[in-house]
Amino acid sequence: MTQMVVVVASATGRTRLLADALAEGAREAGADVEVVAAEEVDAAALEAADVIVLGSGVHMGGLESSMSTFLERTAPQWMQGKLIDKIGAAFVSAGAGGRGGGELALITLHAALAEHGVVTIPMSNRTEGFAHGGCHWGPLAWSNPRSGKAGPTQQHLASARAHGQRVAECAARWLRGLPGGPDLPD
Repeated sequence: MTQMVVVVASATGRTRLLADALAEGAREAGADVEVVAAEEVDAAALEAADVIVLGSGVHMGGLESSMSTFLERTAPQWMQGKLIDKIGAAFVSAGAGGRGGGELALITLHAALAEHGVVTIPMSNRTEGFAHGGCHWGPLAWSNPRSGKAGPTQQHLASARAHGQRVAECAARWLRGLPGGPDLPD
């Protein structure tokens, strides 16, 4: 069974809702998923996982501070090449309506995964909910909490769930081809 860890930085709880939806989709595809706060994840969880998904709230186009701190803590894994050839993906939750810098944050998360040699799964424009809750880098929820419309919306959650399923399916195919990969059904 594919082992997935979803590392989430969610100061308001909105990004955690996306993480839970993404995990639900991955579980539907047969993955064993653990959702862990960025402050709490340890090196052993990352190294044991086949898939690492990063999710963060967005602040002025940047990541939440707990995600930045988490990424800095992964330097030993980078130095030792411990995450090379794992599968990765990313998602974010931004504010202020029109995506609020979310794409910049997604690119930052993908770049961090790439630094580790992680093979990332983008979001296909054919993914359910893409038009209302995604971009090619991954699920992207946006909201306008000042107007009383704090998301994510049901469309955003559907997008995250569908992407979680796709990431788990891609990871299963990848792992079948790796030496020592799990014996997964076709």
